[in-house]
Amino acid sequence: MARGVQVRQLQPYLFFYPSLLLVAVVSFVPMFYAVRQSFHAADYLKTGGFVGFANYVELFARAGGAGNIGRSLAFVGGTLALTMPLGMGLALLLDRPMRFRAFFRTILMVPWIVSQLVTGLIWLWLYDGRLGPVAYVLRQVGIDVVGPLADTAWAMPSLILANTWHSFPLVMVFTLAALQTIPTEVREAARIDARSGWQRFWHVTLPFIRGTVIVSLVLTTLHTFNTVTTVLVMTGGGPAEATEVLALRVFKEGFQFYRMEVAATAAVCIFALNILFSIAYIRVLRGERG
Repeated sequence: MARGVQVRQLQPYLFFYPSLLLVAVVSFVPMFYAVRQSFHAADYLKTGGFVGFANYVELFARAGGAGNIGRSLAFVGGTLALTMPLGMGLALLLDRPMRFRAFFRTILMVPWIVSQLVTGLIWLWLYDGRLGPVAYVLRQVGIDVVGPLADTAWAMPSLILANTWHSFPLVMVFTLAALQTIPTEVREAARIDARSGWQRFWHVTLPFIRGTVIVSLVLTTLHTFNTVTTVLVMTGGGPAEATEVLALRVFKEGFQFYRMEVAATAAVCIFALNILFSIAYIRVLRGERG
């Protein structure tokens, strides 16, 4: 009898541990390999001798790693500046009673459903200097550009806009789900007490959904910082490396230049920055709850 009870108590763990082992294999093993590789020389996949921090010096002192990080931060910051208010604003609109609300909720999810590859191809056509509508509109208002992606001043903002289109549905869905949890009594009291829609949002709605907003902020940050495909398809890091973010640098070093030690070093930097972003956001979330 006692043995049967013990077996039943162990059953949840028997189902849990295989999944945990799989996550460890596909996540932690590559991470440890990358960290180890970043401190060694390499002949593509063959690990060489220990070189200390020479690969980090190579990345930052001679290979423009600081510029890659700066462009990644600009890419993330620009995306967040557009994605967060757009996603939250659409969620507030879709939370209101309206005709065809279910249709709009569905159609606005399309950008998130399509892959980064499809997103890149769509916006590559939109920005085309000869046939794209964006370049045509810019010429009509007096801005003469060969194409937004071919101009060093316009390439990064154009890339940010495309990534915003792909990313805002995540924020919208998270915010919309959080809005459903606000009690009806609180909404009615806010309509009576608050003098404007902005006051209701700032003093009533936002405190209820702040935790969810921060979670969506974390996910959007990590997703954007690790984005490779959209950048590769649209610009390939150009023109003149104006859009070569750190994640794309990992791809180029590993699969174009076959310098796995530098690719591993850049990947470790991405991992460290992701950890820092997550810790910062979690501290903010805990501070708000405290």
